[in-house]
Amino acid sequence: MAEDRERSWDDIPGYLKYYFFRGSCAMVGMLPARVSHGVAVGIAEVAYRLSRRKRAVVYGNMRRVRPEGSRREWKVMTRRSFHNYARYWVDFLRCYHLSPEEVDRLVVPHGTEWFDRCLEKGKGAVLALPHYGSWDLIGGWVGHKYPSFWAVAEVLKPRPMYEFHTELRRRMGIRIIPLGENTVEKVIEVLLQNGMVCLLSDRLIAGSGVEVEFFGEKVLMPIGPALLAVKLGTAVIPCLTIRKDGRYHGYVGPPLEVEVTGDTRRDVQVNTQKLARVLEDFIREDPTQWHMFQPIFRSEPDAAADKR
Repeated sequence: MAEDRERSWDDIPGYLKYYFFRGSCAMVGMLPARVSHGVAVGIAEVAYRLSRRKRAVVYGNMRRVRPEGSRREWKVMTRRSFHNYARYWVDFLRCYHLSPEEVDRLVVPHGTEWFDRCLEKGKGAVLALPHYGSWDLIGGWVGHKYPSFWAVAEVLKPRPMYEFHTELRRRMGIRIIPLGENTVEKVIEVLLQNGMVCLLSDRLIAGSGVEVEFFGEKVLMPIGPALLAVKLGTAVIPCLTIRKDGRYHGYVGPPLEVEVTGDTRRDVQVNTQKLARVLEDFIREDPTQWHMFQPIFRSEPDAAADKR
């Protein structure tokens, strides 16, 4: 009984966040997108000023992505990153209200013929992308076009929050594989049926990782995309979702050129490194749309660079 009461108290912040999400989602459905984005940017500005720890994480990321920059430039980029992250959440909540026709008008696809070419081989496809841009919105475009499109997602707490996220993505044609004990088996099942699975690949959240070089430093990245490619022959298609000129552009492929030598450990490391290089190029397009607010690098950036 005492344990249940303690768990209920622990859930309070999660439930408050959940009701905030539901209320925000209703407001986003009523307001013009420009107004919703404006309100969100105002909230993000407050978060930028108050959240010293996350501000430091993003500032460090900007320094790594743009090492030739100055302190002033990194600071401006950091602030803009907070603003763009707020816009992402508005776009995420808009997904609850958008029809397939509205998604078609908002999204500009590029290179989507790679989906069909890879699926012709009958081994499914892994869509590998970073936490970048408004991926749910563009994922909706894919979900409405391809009937077997799945994404792996964390099981959020409390349970209603997870169910809300899942329902929102279901409306966009995105089916969810919960991150847990049977995730790998379910992903393999989808791929063996020639489906497509979206994997956010720039941060290790759970499972096994492999060390690669990323913006000049060692980080752990998930082995999933490379291991599936090596073991199943599945195509790994890097994808970039970026917001520019008031539209949402989705760039697809070409697929990763996967090396298979028979040494699985070596092959996974080499091919994950290849994917990391592609993701670096994506992020450099506009580092302020990289939503990486958790530390992924082991070391602090060179302190001398901060004196510029």
